[in-house]
Amino acid sequence: MSSALLLIMGPLIGGLLAFFSSKIYERQLKLFLSFAGAYLLSVTLTQLIPEVFQEFNAYKGLFVLSGFLFQVFLERYSEGIEHGHMHIHHHLKKKVIPLGIFVSLSFHSFTEGIPIGALLSSEESAFALIVGIFLHEIPASFTMMTIFKGLNLPSKTLITLLVIYAFMAPAGVISSQFIGNHIPEVLFDYLMAFIIGTFLHISTTILFESSEHHGFPTGKLVAVVVGILLAIGVGYLAGH
Repeated sequence: MSSALLLIMGPLIGGLLAFFSSKIYERQLKLFLSFAGAYLLSVTLTQLIPEVFQEFNAYKGLFVLSGFLFQVFLERYSEGIEHGHMHIHHHLKKKVIPLGIFVSLSFHSFTEGIPIGALLSSEESAFALIVGIFLHEIPASFTMMTIFKGLNLPSKTLITLLVIYAFMAPAGVISSQFIGNHIPEVLFDYLMAFIIGTFLHISTTILFESSEHHGFPTGKLVAVVVGILLAIGVGYLAGH
């Protein structure tokens, strides 16, 4: 119950911050993204990959690659919002709800919840990933709602979209538990490998695109180091 609540709270916090704020906070958003991206990458490398590759299978590597490339395709519609890209003025000219952004981000959030359903038997891995998704969803939801708010949509519409989005990750958790009980374990490992590929693309892109000239200024470097240390610390504490 607490896990589902944390998954819901991430998007709600980010969305409500955008809803009630009159500023965009681009610099702070980039630093938080670097922190969240480093955390997500650390969890993927130290928790998810060892979990899936306990038994080596070359096909799993192909599914990791497929997930990586699928995320590239998905960002044609999300426009990189999960990385903090806004493009606000582009959408203000259109004056319509960018459904491609909402649908692709919702699907992305849904897939983020899939590994959690598989890892609930491993308290250490599940909790570390839940925290990572919570951190990642705050800036993603903030950016999405900032764009929607700029379109001058009715408050009721904004809240409805935010609530739907907030429940996508928990829906992924429930779906993965159902799927895991009805398909062979090896097939579920392939699905997990696919999700790992999407996580690798998201986290690495955040790290190398969240600052100009792909550099690592002091603020970003500190955010990355803190993200890595937190991921290791959360995993250790959850395991004990």
